[in-house]
Amino acid sequence: MDGEGYIAVGRIPRSRSPEFPVRVVLYNTNRELLEAIRQHWGGTLSCSPPRKSAWKAQHALIWTNAAAAQVIARVAPHLRVKSRQAAAVLWFHEHLRACQRARDPRGRLLQLSSEELQFREAFHRYLKSMNARGASAGRMPFGSADEGDLGERTEHPSVEYLAGFLDAEGSVMVCKSKPKSAPNPRYQARLSVSNTCRSVLVDIRHAFGGNIYEDPRAKAEWKPCYQLVWTGNGVERILRVVIPHLLLKGRQAELLLEFVRYQRSLQSRRRGSGGTVATSSSDEVADYRERLYRGCRELNAKGRPQSSVTPAPSSSPLPLAPRAG
Repeated sequence: MDGEGYIAVGRIPRSRSPEFPVRVVLYNTNRELLEAIRQHWGGTLSCSPPRKSAWKAQHALIWTNAAAAQVIARVAPHLRVKSRQAAAVLWFHEHLRACQRARDPRGRLLQLSSEELQFREAFHRYLKSMNARGASAGRMPFGSADEGDLGERTEHPSVEYLAGFLDAEGSVMVCKSKPKSAPNPRYQARLSVSNTCRSVLVDIRHAFGGNIYEDPRAKAEWKPCYQLVWTGNGVERILRVVIPHLLLKGRQAELLLEFVRYQRSLQSRRRGSGGTVATSSSDEVADYRERLYRGCRELNAKGRPQSSVTPAPSSSPLPLAPRAG
């Protein structure tokens, strides 16, 4: 929910007064994952067509009103990025429960008072601005909520939280580059999580290491986006602890872990052979690295897989790894 979730107050036009339902949505292209969450947490599944024909369909798991508030109340103690939205929406839901709505003889809700309508409109704008890509929202309208409930957490994120955040906001990949001065491409293991909330990345870094970088904004009015990146030996350390908890990126993680271990075995063999690698195996080594690179890229693509690269099962390493030397 911190990565792929949306916590907000909606606005539905009505003939007498607009309605402002509490709304929680989880988005993902993996329908099976959302279906598994729905079986345990309830909600309604919907599907939207992709923005591009080659992309995967986008699915949404939706809760509204009392069901939404119940979900938020259960996950709020674990949220970091969206903790302020959760606290504000829970307060708003309690306000709605305490607000008695009058009905006409036919049971239809009567129009809200001008003061109540003004407040709900302001609150809707407040949540909308909090979720926007631009500057952060200010204080809650009319000073209605206890701002002390919206403070940042001090405890370190758990491994389970990191795995969920990596599933939602992470990148698990083998990078490929071709320096002009080098005869062959270079491959590097890279693990990262991105977010506009720098504080959550700082918390994760304190617990799991890594380096934080700021990405350029796509638009000047958007919030800055930050990346927490692991490379080199730090990648294997993170993968070992998060792989058992990954639900979406487990196959990519297995491929990347295989790549890291293979790279280490090559370095060990080079040291043992005086820094040389047998020429007869160089093509096999390059081909094997390319397979791992393409396997991760295919799994990370927005569209359906196009190539014939088949990642290995998570229970065993990739077969036929070439020996260097």
